[in-house]
Amino acid sequence: EKSVGLYARDQWQVRGNMTVTLGIRYEDYPPAHRDNFGFDRYDPSTNLVLLGGLGGVPYDTGINAGSGIFAPRLGIAYRIGEKMVIRTGYGMSVDPNNFRSMRDAYPAVISQQLSGANSYTAAGSLATGLPAVILPDITSGKLVFPSTLGTTTYPQTIRRGYIESYNFTLQRDMGHGINVQAGYVGTMSIRQYANVNINASTPNGGNAAEPLNILWGNVSTISLITPFNSSRFNSLQSQAVKRFRGASSVRMAYTWGRAIDYGDNSDSTLNWNWVPALGRNKALAGYDRTHNFKVFGTYELPLGRGQRWLTQGFVNKIAGGWQINGIMSLVGGTPFTVSSSATALNSPGNAETANQVVEYVPIYGGLTPYFDPKVFSAPTGAGVFGNTGRDILRGPGYFNLDASVFRGFRITERFRLQFRTEAFGATNTPHFSNPAATVTSGGFGNITSSSGQRQLRFAVKLNY
Repeated sequence: EKSVGLYARDQWQVRGNMTVTLGIRYEDYPPAHRDNFGFDRYDPSTNLVLLGGLGGVPYDTGINAGSGIFAPRLGIAYRIGEKMVIRTGYGMSVDPNNFRSMRDAYPAVISQQLSGANSYTAAGSLATGLPAVILPDITSGKLVFPSTLGTTTYPQTIRRGYIESYNFTLQRDMGHGINVQAGYVGTMSIRQYANVNINASTPNGGNAAEPLNILWGNVSTISLITPFNSSRFNSLQSQAVKRFRGASSVRMAYTWGRAIDYGDNSDSTLNWNWVPALGRNKALAGYDRTHNFKVFGTYELPLGRGQRWLTQGFVNKIAGGWQINGIMSLVGGTPFTVSSSATALNSPGNAETANQVVEYVPIYGGLTPYFDPKVFSAPTGAGVFGNTGRDILRGPGYFNLDASVFRGFRITERFRLQFRTEAFGATNTPHFSNPAATVTSGGFGNITSSSGQRQLRFAVKLNY
């Protein structure tokens, strides 16, 4: 289905040193449809898959996706003197989810999940094979959902979410080509989509306690793509820029930030889907990095044509056209979860975490182990959640330097050739991965892999 977006904007010069920008956007995302029928949706209350526009089923299957959202924008710039500017702004953006997960829904995708009586028994045999897939007759518009299949669906009523972004920054010209800026930058996602397994069992309930097994005999994963809960990001962002003669400059940027969510991305699956345990999902985002420091710049050697020195003759042809570039990063690590086997938990649709039994003390610089494995243990007893949550520890940060040397040659007034030598990870400093973090696995607490190895690349670029 076609989405609709309208935007209006105005700028108001309140005073000579103050500008206000106002905007408002309207967006509407009606339910999507297939190429040969309308929206399709599994209704867990009836165990029917509704195919819009077939067999008397409404084209949108009765879904209420709302009538669109108005999203305002506001920006203010206020100049203090000739060298300082205060900027602040607020903007609201509509969650653009386009019902893409409908592509994975029955009957377009038939997800048949088979299992044996236990983990040592296969779902079929060489003699009998696996049960044949039964293809449905879609002309009726209402399909009884097979008990052996899993699917993806949407709720009948969808309150689409939105993202609020806001900032307050100060920028000042310090003179001598130096410009500095610092400010608060934040975002909050309201009703961020999540992938919720509505057939999750109770602790120690096993398959017998799965809600849709009780109702319809289905023990598969039924994923409800639904507006779920909020996520937040708050940060202090700062930068300083020094400009030199010509195109040479160096910039330093530092961000201190904190991101909290229930699932890292829109449509993310949740660790815990049993309704009383949904709150356990709230934690640091898996991509959160508290510290992020970068230095990057470009330096043109002041030699050759158009520069300070050696501008004439044969020496100009050798010394001119050189450019050095670099990006240095010093970045904090990302969080990770200390998990455990979910066998004793016996709660399909829910993950298991470890128990923390003593105080956690980081082992700085350690790889084997990165943390003391004796701090954690597997939960004991049936149907017991571990006492730790999601993303409670943080992995190692990394240092990285990318550097390059360019040499330009003017062939004619129109054509210019540039040779490039680039080194990614120039210092060959390893970026260590997060450690093995399942208490019941081998190597628990150890880091066993890395990335960031040096890569060299040579290139030629023709400008005309």
